Amino acid sequence: MIGNKIILLPLTKIPSMTLFEFKKKTNYIILFLSFLGILSVILPWIEYPRLEMILKGYDGDGVFLSILFSIIFFVNLYSWYKGGVKNKKIINIISFIFAAIIFLLGVYKIYAFYEDVYSFTSDNPITSYAGAGVNLKSGLYVISFLSFICLLVSSVGIYFTRTKQLIFLIGILLLSGAATFMIYNSIKNEKRLDKIEIEENLFTYFDKMGSALINKRSDQFVDLMHPILYQSIGGKSKMVELMTALYEDIEIKEGKIINVFKTETKGDVIQALLTQSFTFINAQGESQSTTQSFAFSYDGGRTWSFAGIENRTFDEMKKILPELFEELRY
Repeated sequence: MIGNKIILLPLTKIPSMTLFEFKKKTNYIILFLSFLGILSVILPWIEYPRLEMILKGYDGDGVFLSILFSIIFFVNLYSWYKGGVKNKKIINIISFIFAAIIFLLGVYKIYAFYEDVYSFTSDNPITSYAGAGVNLKSGLYVISFLSFICLLVSSVGIYFTRTKQLIFLIGILLLSGAATFMIYNSIKNEKRLDKIEIEENLFTYFDKMGSALINKRSDQFVDLMHPILYQSIGGKSKMVELMTALYEDIEIKEGKIINVFKTETKGDVIQALLTQSFTFINAQGESQSTTQSFAFSYDGGRTWSFAGIENRTFDEMKKILPELFEELRY
């Protein structure tokens, strides 16, 4: 305002609008992402359900990853504080390098975790008990996601210099993400099995388990057991040894499902409570055993694994398999 006159300046002339310059925006975004990355050290990483224990990022390598995020944070904070740093591309390059290191380490640790779980073997019963059912929590996934976004933003900051280019790129990413999500849901819904198909697959996999016992293929039988059962005794190889020894002098004539009592579905996870029957032949002759077991599917009923109940109560089974749905209580 000059005197009684109000003069409207074009928006492009307003100094504060320089905040929306692309290079500055990348530094602000990276500052925010790296700050979240530093805080992610307090998130849970690994859960040991048998021990009722959860390890957080600061209990292990999360501290190192947090330090790498701190480097990104303080480099961009310095750039923001100095305001007059001419070549912000260098800041983006530094951010890109450290974000790439964090992302690669995060992905590797996720891969290594599942590799260790599936190949686990131990002669120590305490270690086997403690490790059974171990699962990865949100911490590593969050760190990997934040570092990937940081990697993306910093790489864009290196090559793109105009606000319009940023808006265009973000638009493309959002559209691509939306399209991918819609296609994924469409395919997922198309491939969703009906009740009859789910039950057919359940019986088919149980028949595979029975066939493995009849033919004394302990390795195939163990493949159809719920993973937590063989993890509890030291891994697949240990369970195969036990099964081979157990059925050395016994033959299985027949195995079948008598009845499926209950089923419960949550997302792609399906659990069932069933009664099964096995006919044994040993030196004393032929005998039949009827027991209950749980069946588990994690892909909407396409594949199944099993866990025998024997003489355990539901609460005892819940301690072994914390993921059991309460709806299947017997």
